[in-house]
Amino acid sequence: MSVFLNAYLPDTDPSSKEQVVDSGLKKQSAEASASPYKLVELADIRGMVKPRVAFSHKGTYGHALLIAGEEKTMGAALLCAKGCLYAGVGLLSLSIPAQGLMALNSTLPEAMYLERSSLLRSRTLDNYDAIAIGPGIGRMLDSITIMAGIFALKQPVVIDADALAILGGHPDLFHLLPKDSILSPHVKEFDQLFGPHENWWDRLQTARMEAKKRGIVILLKNQYTFIIDHEGDVSINQTGNPAMAQGGMGDVLTGILTAYLAQGYSAKAAALLACYFHGKSGDELSSTHFNVTASQVAMQVPITVKSIFDNR
Repeated sequence: MSVFLNAYLPDTDPSSKEQVVDSGLKKQSAEASASPYKLVELADIRGMVKPRVAFSHKGTYGHALLIAGEEKTMGAALLCAKGCLYAGVGLLSLSIPAQGLMALNSTLPEAMYLERSSLLRSRTLDNYDAIAIGPGIGRMLDSITIMAGIFALKQPVVIDADALAILGGHPDLFHLLPKDSILSPHVKEFDQLFGPHENWWDRLQTARMEAKKRGIVILLKNQYTFIIDHEGDVSINQTGNPAMAQGGMGDVLTGILTAYLAQGYSAKAAALLACYFHGKSGDELSSTHFNVTASQVAMQVPITVKSIFDNR
């Protein structure tokens, strides 16, 4: 039985009705019978996840840097850090305003602190396997200079929340975005970045065009998150549910994305794994909870990942 794309769109558009969605990611869009729209399945995820191996250590699983939070939005930074830690990163540094240091030390003692002023020294940025910027940074002082310095490394970057707004307001900076970077906008952020759209079908086509043109991965977030890669293929994540409709979920997802990048996964694989496990964790919690918080989802992630190996 054929599955059509409009089943996964919040607003049904007639032009999408005949777009067939392939089950699984194995069939390449270059094949004559393949659709560029593909459903992510458990078998795909099982084939991607790397086991934790004997004699490995914290350096084996990467060092991530999260640039997040300001004085009044420290929660966004802490949630992002929780997502990164529970997704298995080996080392985590969190760059937040100094006012948040007590909250960090008392809430997440596993994370290290990096002064914001250190971000202006290019050598500092060389120490990390993956960098994310955006959650709760607001009008962070020197944000454009810091982002330009990160982009100069020519390594994939995770861009979310307020950093997306900065990109949208500075096309010259957007042009410098490194290949294989991951952008994770919700619908309003997507339209602010790429212009207003009438419906989700139009957004998907814009995302496919922009991802191919820029060589990046775009996560268009909703109950069904669309993961658009640099080939223009759209992977549809089916995990997640309305119990997760609470603030902070995107911050946790950004942390999970960064953890997988730091562990050596490709940008597309990191996006697929992060979206799947983020949503699946919420699904498992919703079996016993009417609603779930972002912190609960973050803490559920390693349990959910472990179940993948236990049920192989």
